[in-house]
Amino acid sequence: MKKILLSTALLSATAGMAAAEVTFGGYGRFGLEYVEGRAEETQVAMRLRFNINAKTETDSGVTFGGRIRLQYTDGNNASTISPAYVYASYEGFRVEVGNSNTAYDSAALMYNSEMGYLDTSAGDPIGSYYGFASTSYGGETDRMGIFASYSVGDLNVRLSYVAEDQAEAGNNDAELSFSADYKFGAITVSGAYAKDGLAIDDNDLIFLGAEYAINDMGNVGLLYFKEEVGAVDRDKFTLYGNYTFDAITARAYVAFGEDFGTEETAFGLGADYDLGGARLSGSIQSDFDGDMFGDVGVRFDF
Repeated sequence: MKKILLSTALLSATAGMAAAEVTFGGYGRFGLEYVEGRAEETQVAMRLRFNINAKTETDSGVTFGGRIRLQYTDGNNASTISPAYVYASYEGFRVEVGNSNTAYDSAALMYNSEMGYLDTSAGDPIGSYYGFASTSYGGETDRMGIFASYSVGDLNVRLSYVAEDQAEAGNNDAELSFSADYKFGAITVSGAYAKDGLAIDDNDLIFLGAEYAINDMGNVGLLYFKEEVGAVDRDKFTLYGNYTFDAITARAYVAFGEDFGTEETAFGLGADYDLGGARLSGSIQSDFDGDMFGDVGVRFDF
């Protein structure tokens, strides 16, 4: 009788586990990094990231789930665990609560000029804004984010709200952002706006981007970023292109801006070599101060 009861319990537990799904994903990278003007200009850099995802689906078709991140990056004395978010999704709708993604940070094309195994670019977004936090919140112990998105066909729209400290009475410091992107044929367009980015009053951010796929092997894109913080008003334009032939992808960008450093122009040249399950990547870049940056290494995703 005891064996029958035990078998029944195990079958019940297995059935419950079958309805849920827990997966691990992430990436690892390692290689050399050169930063002009740093005390030790050439250093070894590495990172290992695990995304722990869990989800379950109800009989009505609604999916509930969540994510938490474990990560180690060189220069830290220990691995970090991120705050988590939970979500619900149904067909094209998705809502996240907690350490959520944000509409501004999730806009398509925004980071498409990045290169090298470290995925960096002087043509990246400017200003301060929230995104999924890979490490702790620091002093923002009661930070709370809400993210909503809807996707239908090639259209994606997003809205997010992040409160700096929802537990502090009378504290209305928060970031509100919106983004949308659409693909029609060979052209992808994207736009985003953030009000009071990083819960800083009068810190407003704008992004506009467009990319044209020349063919299956190459594309070119133009990105525009605007930052308004009080009386400070900065703009940046980034022109980039990528072309793949055989196992090699060549990358290039040039960025134009004012008040970012001593130079008004930054640029980068890079390449990836497909190793079949991993990539060997390198880049040479010059920032808005005219300082050189370089990297070469391997990245693998799992």
